[in-house]
Amino acid sequence: MTKEDIVVIMGDAGFVWDGSAIDKYWQDFLDKKPWTTFCVLGNHEAYHLIEKLPIVDFHGTPARKVNDSIYYAISGEVYNLCDKKCLVVNGADSHDKDFRKEGISWWEQERITQDDANKALITLAQHNDKVDFVFTHTGGTEVCKMLGFSPTSSDLMLDLVLNTADYDYAYCGHYHCDKIVNTKQRIVYDDIIMIAADYEDA
Repeated sequence: MTKEDIVVIMGDAGFVWDGSAIDKYWQDFLDKKPWTTFCVLGNHEAYHLIEKLPIVDFHGTPARKVNDSIYYAISGEVYNLCDKKCLVVNGADSHDKDFRKEGISWWEQERITQDDANKALITLAQHNDKVDFVFTHTGGTEVCKMLGFSPTSSDLMLDLVLNTADYDYAYCGHYHCDKIVNTKQRIVYDDIIMIAADYEDA
């Protein structure tokens, strides 16, 4: 692998949490690795710190930069990765937020709002609603139905995007399992899935 190779994490990466020495350790650790890490934002993210990161060009699209090897996606943007168009929608609802402290271990920005969905829809329209992949943290109502969960407001907002987008495959995290949902959707936790320029099947 080289720095031209991109490892995508589907949320809750944890590389920016409290600005401590532990953050710095993992950031330096990844900076020494022979790949570039690209992070979708989940629900357990220090949004107040991530939103202060500088916005830079990442493969032709704005992203937030931690260092030369770690970048965080901006929600509603389409990134050109491996010659594939990848729409990112950040966020999910925390089921444990009653046990967390706002601004320290839980942030309101985690939720996918109507504004977030609208931005993604506007971006999609600029691409004739066609992308190769959709990268998210939460999975939408189809995933919730399969796992026996009640969909959250973030899932309902994500549905607006998924139901509009013409995409080949959607990947999400959030559920701490590896599972194929249907012919177009997959939950990723430990699995590492290769997406190459000649991609045909998930």
